Amino acid sequence: MNKPDSSSSPQANLAAPGAGLPRLQAFVLRHVFFPAFCRTTSWEKALGLFLHEGERVAEAAQSLAPEALQTRVLIRAPMGIEDSSRNWSAAMVLEHLIEVGSRIATGVVELTHGQAVSVKADIADVKPKGQNNEGIVAAYRVFLEDYQDRLVHQTGNRNAQNTAPHPWFGDLTPQRWVCLGAIHQQIHRRQMDRVIAGLLQG
Repeated sequence: MNKPDSSSSPQANLAAPGAGLPRLQAFVLRHVFFPAFCRTTSWEKALGLFLHEGERVAEAAQSLAPEALQTRVLIRAPMGIEDSSRNWSAAMVLEHLIEVGSRIATGVVELTHGQAVSVKADIADVKPKGQNNEGIVAAYRVFLEDYQDRLVHQTGNRNAQNTAPHPWFGDLTPQRWVCLGAIHQQIHRRQMDRVIAGLLQG
């Protein structure tokens, strides 16, 4: 059940940020679903999915009143969401997507130009702070445009085989990072759907 929570503190009984996914779910995502997705998904298709899911997220957030946008909702986690992320507001989802997506875009551009990656994939470090989120929907739309521009116009060799590590999925090439970005966007769009459903139930 999804339960709105107007307090600014997460539920005390949730796992610590970065604790990871349930073991079976983590195994299936890393060794079955993700490799299959990467084998069948081109750079352009992954970017298209990222933007499609991003627009759905933006439209959902845009529909909320300011207070509702900032209200935390305790949800049942979709696949790919760890326990510590179950008590977010819609604004926090947007904040997280901007932070993670910006890091992915930076890393992908650097990898395609043969450069060392200057950003780190750190699960705990990219959790949203839930503060100063005024204007977050507009900021998210700007982010979507920037992400597209960087992956279309600023990348070098998209087939480069140099890698950067992800704590759940191992060493990833630029193409696999782009695929991961699309999957990440879809996972958190499902989270947004559940947050909004919880607000409506409340």
